[in-house]
Amino acid sequence: AERFLINRLFDVLDNLIFKNQALLGYVLEEVVTEDLLRKTLQGLYKFSPERVDDVLVESFFAPAKTEGAVDALSQIYTNNPGKTPMDLHNEYDDILSNIPIKLVWGDDDAIAPVTGSVGQFYTKLSEGEENVSIDMVPAGHVPFDDNPVQTNEAFLQWLEKLDENSGTKESNVLAGLGKLWP
Repeated sequence: AERFLINRLFDVLDNLIFKNQALLGYVLEEVVTEDLLRKTLQGLYKFSPERVDDVLVESFFAPAKTEGAVDALSQIYTNNPGKTPMDLHNEYDDILSNIPIKLVWGDDDAIAPVTGSVGQFYTKLSEGEENVSIDMVPAGHVPFDDNPVQTNEAFLQWLEKLDENSGTKESNVLAGLGKLWP
């Protein structure tokens, strides 16, 4: 029931704001402030909200105030996002099953929680396939910035393990990548 309500809320926002360029322009110009953006970003940084500094806020705020921002934001939220990870795995299973996949997920990610469809998909894959692994770190939606020490540690341990098991796996990875990006 909760997921249904969230989806309906996004449908309403999509139609009321993101498909209504006049209203979206007003929101970007009159409602979105640096302070509001800072508080929103801090809500995504669950482990280290103090990492939301002036440079990060400006990197989001400045583009929202440029010409074309309304069109760009509208398209981001209203266009077809493309294939899901599940679609890609179904379509390219013969390739992706040979490529090591490492996910580092924030344990308090409010945007894409590990309990969501993508998180559950990769959690199940990691339990059944040796080439897929997932680590949870204390973080929100951007673990590489929110908690870089533990995120990098997880990736480095994974890379060391890959290095220990290299050989034929390495050639499988390169062959698989060549099929995806010739």
